[in-house]
Amino acid sequence: MQELKKSYYNLPLGSKERFLFTGKYAQALYFNNEKVLADQLLNDNIQLAKSYPDKQYYGYLNCIAAMNSFNDHSFEKSHFYLERAKSVLPLITDNSTKGYIYYCVGWVMTRQNKEDEAVSQFHKAISFLEKSPRTAVNVTRKLTIYKELTAIYANQRNYDFQEKYTTLLLETAKEGQNINSLFDAFMQAGYLFEEEYRANYGDRSLLEKAEQHYLDAYHLIKRNPKDLVNPTDLAYVSVNLANLYHEFYPENGSKKAISFAKQALDIAAETGQYAITIPAYGVLADESFKLGHREEGIKYLQQALYNLEREPHYDYQVGLSLYSRLSEVSVEEGKYEEAFKYQKNYIDVFEKAFNSDKLDKTKQLELKFERELQNQKLMRLRLEGEKKEQRIRLMKVLSDRQNQLLENLKLNELNRTQQLKVLQLERDKKEQDLQLSRLENKQRLQELDVSKKQIAFKSRMNTIYIWLFLSCLVVILLLFYAYWQRSRALRQKEHMHELEMEKNNQQHAIKNLTAMLAGEEKERTRLARDLHDGLGGLLSSTKLGLSSLNHNAFGDGTVKEEIGRSITLLDGAVDELRRLAHNLMPDLIIKYGLQEALRDYAARMSQANCQVECEFLPFKSNLNVEKKISIYRIIQELVNNALKHAEAKNILIQLSSHNERLHITIEDDGKGFDMEAVDLQHSAGMHNVRSRLSFLDGEMKIISDLGEGTTVELEISMV
Repeated sequence: MQELKKSYYNLPLGSKERFLFTGKYAQALYFNNEKVLADQLLNDNIQLAKSYPDKQYYGYLNCIAAMNSFNDHSFEKSHFYLERAKSVLPLITDNSTKGYIYYCVGWVMTRQNKEDEAVSQFHKAISFLEKSPRTAVNVTRKLTIYKELTAIYANQRNYDFQEKYTTLLLETAKEGQNINSLFDAFMQAGYLFEEEYRANYGDRSLLEKAEQHYLDAYHLIKRNPKDLVNPTDLAYVSVNLANLYHEFYPENGSKKAISFAKQALDIAAETGQYAITIPAYGVLADESFKLGHREEGIKYLQQALYNLEREPHYDYQVGLSLYSRLSEVSVEEGKYEEAFKYQKNYIDVFEKAFNSDKLDKTKQLELKFERELQNQKLMRLRLEGEKKEQRIRLMKVLSDRQNQLLENLKLNELNRTQQLKVLQLERDKKEQDLQLSRLENKQRLQELDVSKKQIAFKSRMNTIYIWLFLSCLVVILLLFYAYWQRSRALRQKEHMHELEMEKNNQQHAIKNLTAMLAGEEKERTRLARDLHDGLGGLLSSTKLGLSSLNHNAFGDGTVKEEIGRSITLLDGAVDELRRLAHNLMPDLIIKYGLQEALRDYAARMSQANCQVECEFLPFKSNLNVEKKISIYRIIQELVNNALKHAEAKNILIQLSSHNERLHITIEDDGKGFDMEAVDLQHSAGMHNVRSRLSFLDGEMKIISDLGEGTTVELEISMV
């Protein structure tokens, strides 16, 4: 375990190698009773693999978590992990991982007693693994599938398929040289030959093969204890050997049976897998009774019964066997009350088993019903086949009748030919009579030929006239089409010229507007600097003089009060001058950008009776300085209008950008106005706003109702 832990933490976090190693490490932790750590390790790596582009590791780790949860009897949790693994199957391109996910689905179905569906999933898994490269991982996955199929066919007593997959399991395990896989192969082979010997007691060689394969598995684990992933494997092979020697070697196998059973008990006590102890205690109990140690045998039986009742999946047959054996022993010792108690428990277990058997019988009846439906379908198909055969026979009879009719027709044709010959002779006579009439008709035909030639000449002349008329008509149509095309081309040229003139006018207007705005901004800047540097300095010096007079005016309180009032008025004038200078020349735009300038403007314009706020939603600006100043002036004009006319308590400025478009909203909760009654076209302020919007390639929408406030929405291109 320490080596696995060291190898795991030496791998980079979120790497492919660490994802693959996580499954092996988590399973090792689970089988060593560190289930919480294994669960936490898997969930952490599943979250990392979820963001990985290739979903194969996400599906693989969910499969490991599903099997661990199922072993821990958390069936809903196992189903959750399994559905997550199946959901990414269409996104996975790696055939090996697809095969592993189908194997995991089959593994869960096998343990849910859905063996037929599980076989289908295992076959899908093998088909994907066959398409993958022959790596150690893929070989191991094939071995696990062969092991599952062998177990399924062993439960179904299908020895042919069991032997087939056991052989594949052994061959693949020997090629892969994997200790755990080779152990599983030896165990399956031993179980196969043991079951075949039970079916055929006369062949002692089958029992020897079973013993040899179990011993091979046992010695393999003993020689390679460090490679043991599941520590209960040694306990399983020990129990199988104990049962083998106890059942089939009653004379000289007692010591071996007891030794292997006690070894299985020791391993089960270390790992907490109490299901293994039940058959081990059964072997020890039978051997104790055989040796005359009755009390020891009873203790073994009671311990086996106690461990059986601790298992979540109660085996009714084992329970009936234990209660029956304890009841018999109690009767032999004269403990009739205990015998009655065990017999009563035996009846309770038998009723439960009978109820479960009834459920199984209902399932069998349903299967029989489905088979009968299939048989009925087959019968219908056979009846349809017989009907088709009858139709074919009828067709043959009809064809024979048609052949007879054809022969009759041939005979009739011979009769007709003879009749025709007679008629032909009569016709020859008539032809001789007609030749005379033909000579007479020749003269008439010659006259008709002359008239036909005249008619043909006239018809030719008529066709010539018609063709001449059609050709003239075509020429006229072509001339008309050419004239129409030429006039259309001229109209298009005129339209293009008009568009070009309009484009030039627009560009000229934009240039004039740009120059006008630039001049206006220069004039604003000059005026702001003159006010700030000239008048601001003059006011400041005046304030300093008055302050000095106020400080030196000790005697007269009235003069001092008047000087203080003048200083207060000068402070207000200086603040107003500073506000005008800031409005005329927003230096913050040049130094810190549009956002800081608007925040400063909102703070300055906020009053006691009206709060101005500025919000920036997802906003990125790549505008030049001229466009930023124009936007600032537009917002300034609209906010000033709201302050002057709206009587609002709150004014909100919002800016956001999306898909190279800037969206601006100025909203107030003032008294609003009637859109139809107010003429916004002749407002000087709104005219300036529209001029700047045309420069910015922007659009404006005004929404207002009386008593509902006003909302102005602007959309400006940032390109």
